[in-house]
Amino acid sequence: MFDPGVGSFGISAQLSGTETDCALVDLMAELHSCEAMLVERKLAVVAEFFTRRSAEHVEGGTWTSSAHELAESEVGAVLTMGRAAAGKLIGLGFALKTRLHRTRAAMARGELDFYRVGLIESATANVSDELIDEVERLLLEQVLAPPVDGGTGLTGRRLTAAIDRIVARVDPEGMRERRRRALADRFVGVSAAEDGMARILGSIPAEQARAFDGRLRELAMSVCRRDSRTYEQRRADALGALVSGSTVLVCDCERGDCPQDRSGLVIIRRPLVHVVVHDSTLSPGSNEPAHLDGFGVISAEHARDIVKDADVREVRVPESPVPASATVYRPGAALDAWLRVIAGSCQWPHCDVPAWNCDLDHTVPFNHTNPAQGGKTVASNLSAFCRNHHRLKHSGKWQLAPNPDRSITLTSQTGHCYRTRDAGLLAGMQEPPPQEGGKPRRTRLENKAARIRGERKLRRVKIQHRTAQHAERKRRQTFPISTPRKRVPHKTVDYGNDPPPF
Repeated sequence: MFDPGVGSFGISAQLSGTETDCALVDLMAELHSCEAMLVERKLAVVAEFFTRRSAEHVEGGTWTSSAHELAESEVGAVLTMGRAAAGKLIGLGFALKTRLHRTRAAMARGELDFYRVGLIESATANVSDELIDEVERLLLEQVLAPPVDGGTGLTGRRLTAAIDRIVARVDPEGMRERRRRALADRFVGVSAAEDGMARILGSIPAEQARAFDGRLRELAMSVCRRDSRTYEQRRADALGALVSGSTVLVCDCERGDCPQDRSGLVIIRRPLVHVVVHDSTLSPGSNEPAHLDGFGVISAEHARDIVKDADVREVRVPESPVPASATVYRPGAALDAWLRVIAGSCQWPHCDVPAWNCDLDHTVPFNHTNPAQGGKTVASNLSAFCRNHHRLKHSGKWQLAPNPDRSITLTSQTGHCYRTRDAGLLAGMQEPPPQEGGKPRRTRLENKAARIRGERKLRRVKIQHRTAQHAERKRRQTFPISTPRKRVPHKTVDYGNDPPPF
């Protein structure tokens, strides 16, 4: 039998009301880890039950229902869940038992919860059995919390992006095959919901989805500030405007002096989608993945398809640590693009808002009265935060401290620290991103010392070469080397019966 293992937690979880906020956060984390351990045991029981039902089904030769359906019915009945939910538990438990051994061990230690294990199982479902162990080893190195102060693990889109980067490197053909299958299974569906509403669900190419999302955002932001609707409500109304053929979302402020442009002119423009690629990705046959803003990792083949009809611009590393524009509040175009490429998304822990939908915030506040005395507008002092977390940062409830590796340590009111992690294309690099301004320039004294070292090295090489030549000449004079000439045998010419010429 399985040991429940919850006796100690059952007592410690009783709240007296006198606990400090810090103690509550620690207890929350402890119980979350305990929950992961219990769920791992439950999944192990479900997988064992399914294995036994499968064996009985094969032996009995039952033809009315499959072994999976038989197990679904019993698991669903005892756990009070429907067939789909029971089938998901069976599939996840069986995958942990037969394929994802490292993930199961991490879950048994309380390091991975049910949600993240489900993401791992789904993202690695098509990886072959020969490669799954290597993929699992590499992904756990990135997914689990790093051994640093305030280190946090990956979840959500950042977790799946890390898995996609690993699969693209270990099994590029498998990633291309999954892309072809997903493209063949694209669809858009509309289903009924409660209270006279409906739900729209679909699966379309990521670049089209980003263009669609950008168009809804553009229409939602086109109204004046006196519009009574929320941002989400305006996005929903913008979809209706697009369906009806309208090119504007009419503001509902009902003011005669509303500044909104309602001319209704049709503006034909190309959708704005940001794809970040390496130079090598554009070469035919390359398997280097790319990053689609708002989606995550895409295959090199997919990126090349998008680039065919796109404008390609080079992303440059900021010129120098303290440029002349450091005292200007808004960053320039080059610095703006570089920061969003580095971040990939909102840099608050576990937030997946696309980088190009975020605000660029000064870690050390910018001094508008005296810019020279405040925080500089440089890459090391700027971070990408979505509007919600940007406001949260300025609320004063969280403290931010930059780290040498470009990350930021956020400290909550309870004193708990959380270190941010980038999610962009460069986040999967084995080496750190290029330093701001590239390599630091040397001083005159450093240049002089380097020149002297170079000249001395060249002189040593010349002396060694001349010494070797002198030794070779002396050796030849002492021991002359001569090669005897081979004698070629003389061949007698046969003139036959002809007389010799006179």
